[in-house]
Amino acid sequence: MAHTAWLEFERYHICSFQPVQGYMQRNKYVFAWGNPLVSSPAALKRTAEAFIEWTKSQKLRPVWCCVDHDFEKILASLGWSGVMCIHEEVLHPDHVLDLTSDKVKGHEGAGLVKDLKKNIRRAKKAGVVVEEITGKWKAEDREQVEVGLLEWRRSKGSKGVQLASASQPWIDEDHRRYWVARWSNHIIGILILTPIHGPHVYVIKNAVSFPSAPKGTSEHLIHTALQYIQADEERLGFPITVTFGITASHHITPVDNLKGWKIATLTKVYEKVAKGAGLLKRGEFRGKFDSERKKMYVCYPVDGLGLEGVKSLLQVLQK
Repeated sequence: MAHTAWLEFERYHICSFQPVQGYMQRNKYVFAWGNPLVSSPAALKRTAEAFIEWTKSQKLRPVWCCVDHDFEKILASLGWSGVMCIHEEVLHPDHVLDLTSDKVKGHEGAGLVKDLKKNIRRAKKAGVVVEEITGKWKAEDREQVEVGLLEWRRSKGSKGVQLASASQPWIDEDHRRYWVARWSNHIIGILILTPIHGPHVYVIKNAVSFPSAPKGTSEHLIHTALQYIQADEERLGFPITVTFGITASHHITPVDNLKGWKIATLTKVYEKVAKGAGLLKRGEFRGKFDSERKKMYVCYPVDGLGLEGVKSLLQVLQK
């Protein structure tokens, strides 16, 4: 899932020694993003050792972000600390469409799902129409998307720090799927999906409603795309999942090689960062879709990430 972000070459570097690892760099810190790409899980440990050795030769400090449980344990065996402060939000189209069906009333008691249904209805009532873009983009549509994204970034910038590991809409365009929301024949939102693990899993790269969009546009975009995906499931004969990607957890949980005052210090830093950057609000929106949460991990050498490392991470992620 994290590997698709590596295509943003202006932000990510690629370290290749047969296996491949994408990373971002800020000052003396190297932030490896996601598990290494290897031909076999048996190669993960020696790949980790090679990457760590390379950072030492460059006098850099490595941090591994967004790794799964198995790779966290490999890094722990090398003496690294591991924390669980993030998770992957996974959507199952059939489940979401069942929850939001007008024929199903039993889920109305779930506040977030009720809010989701209300916002979808609100966008439809306002006249927002969602369609998938197939074939070549019209120059006018592409320009509207770029202007809308610029306005969105400006509006978000006025509300505090914005973080993201990936953001560019036109990278790897041939392999992505695009939906746009139109209102009065003008594009006021975009949803971008990119396939991972073949046609079985898609990751949402962008789901953005522009400042001029009626309330509920983002929910309407995602819900409509899930309807398309459900139709694909019926046609292809196998289940398809959609992931929002990584979301911040409400709490930081120590996993390996971390205890005492270090936990208390890290907890204070994390809570301050999560609140200041609005990281938990993103999770609240995604929670409307009753997503499945899969634990993910951040790992670093036992001598500590430190405040400087946390600040460097925020700097590489800040939009």
